Amino acid sequence: MGHDTLPWHLPPGWPLILGALVLAGCPRRLRAWLLPIPALLALMHLDQFNSGTFGQVSLLGKTLVTARLDALSAPFAWLFGFAALAGSIYLRSSPRRLEIAAGLAYAGTAIGAICAGDFITLFLYWELTALASTLLLVRTGAAPDYGVALRYLVIQVISGVLLMGGAVVHVQETGSLAFDALPLGTGAHAWLLAAFAIKATFPLLHGWAIEAYPAASPAGTVFLSAFTTKLAIYTLARGFSGTEALIPIGAVMILFTLIQGLREDDLRRTLVYGLINQLGFMIIMIGIGTPLALSAAVAHAISHVLYSGLLFMALGAVLQSAGTTRISELGGLARQMPWTFGFCLLGTLGMATPLFAGFASKSLILAAAHETHQPMLWELLMAESVGIFIMAGLKLLYPAFLGPQRQHRKINDAPRAMRMAMLLSTLGLLLLGCRPNLLYQILPYPVDYSLYTVAHVVEQLVLLTSATLIFALLMRWGIWPRQTAMVWDVDTLQRAVPSHWLAYQQRIQDGLAGLIRAIAAVGGIVSRRLRQDQGEESALVRHWQTGSMALWVAIFLSGYLLLYFF
Repeated sequence: MGHDTLPWHLPPGWPLILGALVLAGCPRRLRAWLLPIPALLALMHLDQFNSGTFGQVSLLGKTLVTARLDALSAPFAWLFGFAALAGSIYLRSSPRRLEIAAGLAYAGTAIGAICAGDFITLFLYWELTALASTLLLVRTGAAPDYGVALRYLVIQVISGVLLMGGAVVHVQETGSLAFDALPLGTGAHAWLLAAFAIKATFPLLHGWAIEAYPAASPAGTVFLSAFTTKLAIYTLARGFSGTEALIPIGAVMILFTLIQGLREDDLRRTLVYGLINQLGFMIIMIGIGTPLALSAAVAHAISHVLYSGLLFMALGAVLQSAGTTRISELGGLARQMPWTFGFCLLGTLGMATPLFAGFASKSLILAAAHETHQPMLWELLMAESVGIFIMAGLKLLYPAFLGPQRQHRKINDAPRAMRMAMLLSTLGLLLLGCRPNLLYQILPYPVDYSLYTVAHVVEQLVLLTSATLIFALLMRWGIWPRQTAMVWDVDTLQRAVPSHWLAYQQRIQDGLAGLIRAIAAVGGIVSRRLRQDQGEESALVRHWQTGSMALWVAIFLSGYLLLYFF
């Protein structure tokens, strides 16, 4: 560390957390002017850390590492700091007290989780990110907002319970709290993978993102899209690199979300499907686990935060001005919102076009897939690169901005603060795309890759041109897009409980509580028998006590909260 004063000894992310507390008490006009300062201080603070571990604390004979910056955590920490800065500038257009405090605290705790060197510190930040991000969903006193926020919080709490249960088992099995690569075949392996899988939106576990992200305010969605899922990608890369089961999981994510996103009418939900789709690319790379694949996953996380954040910002401006982001209700916005259209166009190009960051990261992904000598995997990723360009790019541009005008009132362009935030993200996309070595040199492993060869650039331009022609032909022939009123997904089931079932809720809760008490009593009998037969210090007794405790905590919280809130 470069300074000896107290503020510089705080763990990474804390300037944002403290800034959230300070700005929450400031007058509205002053809040708007001071908003970018905590993010700038967080970046300056991060710059004072060298590689290594800091803030070691002894607790019950174990060592907690509150700050660890290494080749894997540093790129994510810097990425989150940049995302916090762009989000803070975007927030200046509507500087509401709760949203500012929640957004800054969310970004700060996410950076803290990235830099956590042990499971206890990770768990604390893990839960704090859940609480802060939930507050971004509480915009008004309306019941629907509270319902979405509560369902979101339940899912995040379940993830935290699984993380704590896995950490307890891990300590019992290894004697260490350190969060590093996890050995296969241990009892903690499944627990921790499940905890990370929820936040990484694995198949059937993604409903919370599909429901919550479009329900947030324009600025809230920008923050939500940047941190939680990328934190999960980091934890998977840290703990489960080379786990081959992740490859088919990522492939399913890619295929399913592409189909759903093509059918969706709401453009913000479409972008969430696109977000999960790109997470699938990263998860496949983590499953491959080679140095190039891990570097590709990190590079794509960086570029994805930039271009998806830019697109979410553009759609947030559309929502604020037009009152909707449904394709069936939008059209001709390019004439009324030229700045927003321009930034949306740049965000679409940022996905995979030469001179943009998405091209630099997608190329690494395809190169890493090619190294596996699995032609089907490479072909899948190549085809999906075309598909996502159509689904999350061209689908946004044409119907909403270039299609027939459907609004009959004046719509204003994005305010200055939104335009400044979109400009900052665009500059990041162009800088890392035009100077890919700046991106490659911050990745976990050295990357020796020639990006701008004539053959590669021509190949990419041919692919993108083909995608555009396919989209144009489908539109011309009237085959697509044909949006449905509702695209059924996991989040639909979360809201589908008939209202008359609520009359039986207390009875169900009482029955569940009685069942848990009965099973717990049986568990107590088994535990006492084990003590008598095996002795207090036997490994079987220790693992039974630890595993049963964590299991029942997870079952009880999950079952009770699901029944109560749903």
